Amino acid sequence: MTNLDELFGPENKFIVPVNIILSKDDEVRLRKFINLHYLGDVDANHLVDGQFQAKYPEKEIQEYKDASWKISGHFRVNLAVEFDTDGNPTCEVVK
Repeated sequence: MTNLDELFGPENKFIVPVNIILSKDDEVRLRKFINLHYLGDVDANHLVDGQFQAKYPEKEIQEYKDASWKISGHFRVNLAVEFDTDGNPTCEVVK
């Protein structure tokens, strides 16, 4: 028996950190979802003289800006992974 076995004993549940990176297509779909929720329109910008400008600058509240910023890049979540006696895992996101 190792020192870890003496300290923890047998276990079937583990907390595993996982990085989630959306594909570009999924990121666009998520951005449209955020736009629809906050702005009522899936497209947040329009072209003016060849440059993108906000369609609804008066609706771009701080919560919208924060949500828009958060969906870029990757996410790190903790998964609780529990194995049954047959070795089959079930997962749950934990904070």
